[in-house]
Amino acid sequence: MRLISFYIICFILGLSCNVTGQKSNTSGFTNARNASKKTQENYRKAYALFRQKEFKKSEKEFLKLIKKDPTFVNSYLIMSELKKAEKDTSSAVDYLNKANEIAPDYDPRTYLALARIAMNRSNYAEAVKQADQFLNYTKVNQKLRKKAEKLRLDAIFRPKALQNPVPFEPKNLGDKINSANRDYFPSLTLNNDLVYTVQIGEGQQGQEDLYISHFKNDAWQKSNPIANVNTNDNEGAQSISADGRLLVFTVCNRPGDMGSCDLYYSRKMNGKWTKPKNIGSPINSPNWESQPSIAPNADAIYFVRGGPRGTGDKDLYITRLQDNGTWATPEKIEELNTPYHESSPSIHPDGKTLYFSSKGHEGMGGYDLFISRLQENGKWGKPQNLGYPINTAAAEEALAVSWQGDVAYLASNRAGGFGSLDIYSFELPPNAKPAPITYIKGITKDAETNQPLSAYVEIIDLKTQKRFTKLTTKRDGEFTICLPTGEYALNARRPQYAFFSANYDLNEAAALTEAYQLIAPLQPIKEKQDNQPIVLENVFFETASAVLRDNSKAELDKLKAFLEENATIKIQLNGHTDNVGEEEDNLLLSDQRANAVRNYLIKNGIDSSRMTAKGFGESKPIQSNETTTGRSKNRRTEFQIMP
Repeated sequence: MRLISFYIICFILGLSCNVTGQKSNTSGFTNARNASKKTQENYRKAYALFRQKEFKKSEKEFLKLIKKDPTFVNSYLIMSELKKAEKDTSSAVDYLNKANEIAPDYDPRTYLALARIAMNRSNYAEAVKQADQFLNYTKVNQKLRKKAEKLRLDAIFRPKALQNPVPFEPKNLGDKINSANRDYFPSLTLNNDLVYTVQIGEGQQGQEDLYISHFKNDAWQKSNPIANVNTNDNEGAQSISADGRLLVFTVCNRPGDMGSCDLYYSRKMNGKWTKPKNIGSPINSPNWESQPSIAPNADAIYFVRGGPRGTGDKDLYITRLQDNGTWATPEKIEELNTPYHESSPSIHPDGKTLYFSSKGHEGMGGYDLFISRLQENGKWGKPQNLGYPINTAAAEEALAVSWQGDVAYLASNRAGGFGSLDIYSFELPPNAKPAPITYIKGITKDAETNQPLSAYVEIIDLKTQKRFTKLTTKRDGEFTICLPTGEYALNARRPQYAFFSANYDLNEAAALTEAYQLIAPLQPIKEKQDNQPIVLENVFFETASAVLRDNSKAELDKLKAFLEENATIKIQLNGHTDNVGEEEDNLLLSDQRANAVRNYLIKNGIDSSRMTAKGFGESKPIQSNETTTGRSKNRRTEFQIMP
């Protein structure tokens, strides 16, 4: 039987033990310090019986003390502890109230104790009242103050959440995934592959492995353990990258590791997972690292760090991939962490919506699920509780959300499942949905041989002209990039090749349901007569004008860098128009536009002798001028490598 015994230890020894910093008011009552010797002797006797678990005899002695000295406050405090141990909370409240009646300022913790009882009894108004009473004392212990503040937040939040439930209709994913074992910690790819942890057996002795299931023909397929990753040791609490090529997971107590739990990784190459490796420092440390979440373009990892062997508070961290391919020193996500535990971060493919669990923000009890959105200033916004009944008095952890943002997955031990924990799906309420996104599935190839090749790829946000992300494709040339809806420029380059550029309007409805397929052909640099012109897809002019728009700068700077890296080549800049207007006017405009690009490059340090400019007007259309799309494609600027 576990008791809250701080009062007991202090008062039986006759100590002040005043953690509030307040001066004890002893007028009108007696306590363990100033009571008569007879009362102190009887108090010790009653407490000794309590220590011997002679609860009935102990209670009898305390009641005698109360009868003999109704102003001896310690008797009421210990009686409240006895009644709480007996789960007689009504009597415990009566004794605490009596103590406060005879000695209202003797120990403010009595008000916190009353607030906790009121919370347990779902008497939220009373809990707020008693918490406020405790917080009125200016010099209370700071740890207790934080607990009281948290309790007060919960007491205000819970009745509102209960009165305004959010839609929540969880559906069990079925026996192709769930089993009599513990199935939990879901994570998803863009292809709706589901990776999750399976624990055979309970507690620390349970064996954890990673499983994967594919969603095909509108149904989840039979899951299988992930070959080459699982061992006789435990593998769990994992994250799979959006493109399905990187797996980061948790391993605990493995010989030679850095701490009690470390993060490991494996990559999918040629259809197989590589042998897992410890991700190393600075991510892993002598502390406890677990529960990773890979950022949408695998350029950051969110995870949880606690003290050695999981002691101390658990906080959310982020580490970012540096230009040299190493991970930066992890940083705390200060705006989301609390003095309590945070867990299970899950960054959505939009890169701006983070789901996580916390004991520290206002909630229903235990761990609750929260959402936070990245702000324009780079800070995370105030966490919002996902609401009741998604969150309950039980612990809710580890949420995964589909890239379309409409369906979420979590583990629950609710009645009717296959085992102690099953994975369920449910439709997210509107206020919990992430930003709309799409993604590009592309491949970089040699334009002449059509063979895939490795290349450097950049995505530029045309609105801000800032780089959204970058990556280097592997030998198979394949890449996947998650993007919020918007307008983007893509540049791909490789030494000894001319760069490839394209632009995409990803605001269309179709972009929200399926990937944008892209082939990026790179033309080898050869100084020959028949080099094909390369369209500068992201060079834009004002309407019917040769004035360059500001959102052309990123593309022009890429062309400038290309010419600097290949200092011996010469190019011709070609201008083209559609067939709207007079032919002579179009020819003149195309020539002016080609020269505008040439002049920009000259102004930025490129030797004028390396460049010529020529306008072709409407004479070389690449699509029909009968459609709006065709005309926009015909209005283009190109560069051509010359012999």
